[in-house]
Amino acid sequence: MAYFRLFRVVNLLIIALIMYLMRFFLFEPSFEIDKIMNPFSELQYAMLVMTYVLISAGGYALNDYYDIGMDEINRPGKTVLRNKLPLRAGMTWFIIMTTAGIILGSILAYQMKSFSMYFFPVFIAGLYWFYSTKYKRELLSGNIVVSVLAAISIVLVFLYYVLSCNSTGQIPITSFPYLKKAVLIYASFAFFITFIREIVKDVVDVKGDTEFDCTNIPIKYGKKETKMILQILSFIFLAALLYFVYLTWKMDKTYLMYYVVVILIPMFIYFIFQLRKAKENNDYRALSTIFDLSNKWG
Repeated sequence: MAYFRLFRVVNLLIIALIMYLMRFFLFEPSFEIDKIMNPFSELQYAMLVMTYVLISAGGYALNDYYDIGMDEINRPGKTVLRNKLPLRAGMTWFIIMTTAGIILGSILAYQMKSFSMYFFPVFIAGLYWFYSTKYKRELLSGNIVVSVLAAISIVLVFLYYVLSCNSTGQIPITSFPYLKKAVLIYASFAFFITFIREIVKDVVDVKGDTEFDCTNIPIKYGKKETKMILQILSFIFLAALLYFVYLTWKMDKTYLMYYVVVILIPMFIYFIFQLRKAKENNDYRALSTIFDLSNKWG
């Protein structure tokens, strides 16, 4: 159970699920439309998914390692390291998981004959490292990096397919514009939802973050101003969702429209109403849970 929590196994399963949903419901139908072969075999795609699951698991362990002091203040008794596992386990498992992910990604890059693919796993591992050691404590930088990491698992699948199609000379020309637009929209949603969630979490964790000289929006501007920023961002995102509904209706993509109308829009309306009433840390902790659900469904 300790390793289950250290590696955020539920999050890892969601990453894998999203990547497979993209394969089966976005890319494979596009290849069928253009009557070309999928450049990835089942085994190669499994290698792609495992590469980023391993690197993400290492990133979570590293984050717990560097956040141990703050987490012991913000969530006393609920930390995995020092309570269930020795502190050094965080760094040890980061090295093991990240190394395994980079090696697996390198094998895949070799098989796909793509020089660019060698750099993607190293880049993602680097983002996890710099986030945990540096950016987390800086104003906006940490929020942006985490949001990029949330969006990048979607964008990376697209990039891997583009590079693989280029190497084989078989490109889904007919469906490519739609693929590009769908990936951009979905990645933007993931980025924006995560960005707002991270600000909410910063409000909850002000005490521990202040003790360790972090500079985030709640610490720099105060809880009242942060609440106003969150309200503005939420209304902007809600407007973007409504515009997306209009676009999907015009394109006759009703399954995407229903997903936004049934899941994301009600969640954000509920979030906005709850945000207006939020005063205590427990209120903001409940709001953070809403965004965890949004990410899992999104």
